[in-house]
Amino acid sequence: MNRPNATQRLPEGYRLLHSLDLIKDHKLLLTLSLVSIGLFVVTWVGLGWLFQWLRPDITSGVTGFSFSITGIPDILAPFLVILGVTLMMLIVHEAIHGIFFRVFTGGRVKFAFKGAYAYAAAPDWYLPKKPYMVISLAPLVLMTAAGIIASLFVPLNWITPIILLLAMNASGAVGDIYVFLLLTRMENDVLIQDFGEKMAIYAPDDEGAVE
Repeated sequence: MNRPNATQRLPEGYRLLHSLDLIKDHKLLLTLSLVSIGLFVVTWVGLGWLFQWLRPDITSGVTGFSFSITGIPDILAPFLVILGVTLMMLIVHEAIHGIFFRVFTGGRVKFAFKGAYAYAAAPDWYLPKKPYMVISLAPLVLMTAAGIIASLFVPLNWITPIILLLAMNASGAVGDIYVFLLLTRMENDVLIQDFGEKMAIYAPDDEGAVE
């Protein structure tokens, strides 16, 4: 069968191949949460080493916060930095997803923020495999590349926040990575419908449905 284009109507002969709902699949959610923690640590340490190599002017480790306490503002400063970096990561990450959803569908993109959980989705569209794989990894790839390039030019006191942002972004992208790897094992003619909190993958009848 020819590879399908993004469409708002499921083509005739397609049926559900696989569904994914992290809220209901507690075992998968726990597994991804543990992987997410490990990915944060690996990214934090790895980027710390990389940035020390890229910036020879760094004379001390950049893989931890260093500050002195002389008053309440100094106590609050690290927490405000973490909060600001977290919000920036969530907004930019989902904005990139949204831009690519828009590019591949030309339609409405849904954004939602629920506590520390945020998502961009295009629930009215069925997307082909390869565009959806691009959408999945775009925030991880683009933000990591931008952060590494920025680290070459920013003041030294920006390095740790950049590492924090990139490590949090990598950790938060664990679900995107899982979906990307899942799709690599599927045929090119599958279609993906993304609701944000869950997703459904459809394929021609002859590929056999699974739960």
